Amino acid sequence: MNLTYTPAIAEVIEKLEAGNPLPTLVPQKAWSPELTEALASKSLDELFQGESVKNTTFGDAIKSGLLLWNDALDESHNISQELANQTGSYWHGIMHRREPDYSNAKYWFGRVGTHPIFPQIRERALAILNETPDPSDALARMAQTIQTEAQWDAYQFIDWCQAAESESAEDVTRFLQQVQAEEIKLLLAYSYQNAV
Repeated sequence: MNLTYTPAIAEVIEKLEAGNPLPTLVPQKAWSPELTEALASKSLDELFQGESVKNTTFGDAIKSGLLLWNDALDESHNISQELANQTGSYWHGIMHRREPDYSNAKYWFGRVGTHPIFPQIRERALAILNETPDPSDALARMAQTIQTEAQWDAYQFIDWCQAAESESAEDVTRFLQQVQAEEIKLLLAYSYQNAV
């Protein structure tokens, strides 16, 4: 996917990729309080400098997503809970999954239904699994589940994240974080494409 973000958005993404490339499944605090403050204070015009925002709901979704990547759950939630579309519900669901409030996450993913990025998430998850040497039994079972299912199952992913809280092989936690990072990047790209 060759997507060119505005300089302000690209700068935030660059900072996050360098410093927080694999956000934890359940963050305890924002990765960068300074970045949270900078994002919270920016208007959509400042974030999208030089681009016309045709859909402010998707524009706000970008801001919510960047805050979520920065592990600023409350600030992300303040925005995502006001986004009355499928993608807004997706950001809202991820936030609750990471909170962790798994039943609430499932409620919001129920409102998402089948999102257009689900096939890409499934493809990325399979690619990550194919690059994982000597997977644990738990990860091998996850791989089999993903390969067997024709569609990405967001509810199953929530269940796996919940299970990883109490007991998880190291490669399972890393895999879940990798998929989550890909999910965030794909949803940011989708939000951006629909904002401009």
